[in-house]
Amino acid sequence: MQIWEFTEKNPGEITAPDDFFTAADKGRAVALGYFDGVHAGHREILEKLCSLAKQKNIPAMVHTFLSLPKSKLGGSPEKQNFLLTTVYEKCSIFSGLGLDETALFPFSKAVADTAAVDFLNRYLKELLHAKVIVAGEDYRFGRNREGDMHFLSEWGKNNGIEVYSVPPLRYNEEIISSTVIRRYIRSGEIEKANNLLGYPISYHGTVREGEHLGRTLGFPTANIAIEKGKVIPAFGVYASLLSMGGRCYPSITNVGIRPTVNTTDPMPLMETTMYDHEMDLYGQPVCVSLLSFVRPEQRFNNVDGLKVQVHKDMAEVRQYHSRHPLDYSNLLSCVI
Repeated sequence: MQIWEFTEKNPGEITAPDDFFTAADKGRAVALGYFDGVHAGHREILEKLCSLAKQKNIPAMVHTFLSLPKSKLGGSPEKQNFLLTTVYEKCSIFSGLGLDETALFPFSKAVADTAAVDFLNRYLKELLHAKVIVAGEDYRFGRNREGDMHFLSEWGKNNGIEVYSVPPLRYNEEIISSTVIRRYIRSGEIEKANNLLGYPISYHGTVREGEHLGRTLGFPTANIAIEKGKVIPAFGVYASLLSMGGRCYPSITNVGIRPTVNTTDPMPLMETTMYDHEMDLYGQPVCVSLLSFVRPEQRFNNVDGLKVQVHKDMAEVRQYHSRHPLDYSNLLSCVI
């Protein structure tokens, strides 16, 4: 998949990268949206896009933003840490779904203040050469979110551009949305979140050296920081997978601030222990995927109490993995 990263040289003036205009002389089929999580509902939109692009023999492109839309920013922790997927993860999933191109636009105040009709004329028609546009029924765009799918459809008719609206997808009578998925993750309802995503919520990072407490207690951990801006799961213990180098390993993960042994560092950490494998992972890039919530994080009176509970947790999670003998490589093919 080709990733095109656009720039803004002057306020509101989006400039295409080199070779962009020669890459699709017949135009493009373009999906519009932020696509955080690229969840099952989003994939309905992208599957429709790919089908139309194939029929018309033109590239299938996703249009999204490098930075966060204004509507998603705010001062609360929930607003600051809300991403289900980073830009890198989204592009990886887009590629796995068979998309031809991704257009990454900057998101500045000038772009946010662009009138809806100017957004369509300047960016979709003139810059991206859209011949087909696909979006969800609730898609909004332009200054103060003034543009909607009715506005987009009428504009398409007047400009000879086909516009398709995709209704929301439901799971157990619930509309699948990034907002609902974030709520489940923050409350520890990981299995519900994963069902709506269509894959396990995952966190990437480089394993950093800790205080080796886990090793002294008999369970060496691979520790990674939660990526900036990414949604923070409920603090606690999870059945998980650790993947690296194209392989997946059943594991157990603690998410939190380690209150029994840590009194100074307020930043949450993910500590993961693999079952039946010991490897030196310091400095290695890994992916930790959360599968099921076991218990909330708690503070113990002493390290001995922590050690007893951790061994209970490890036994319970081992049973979870025994009950769920999944083909992990297929399960995570779109996020590794």
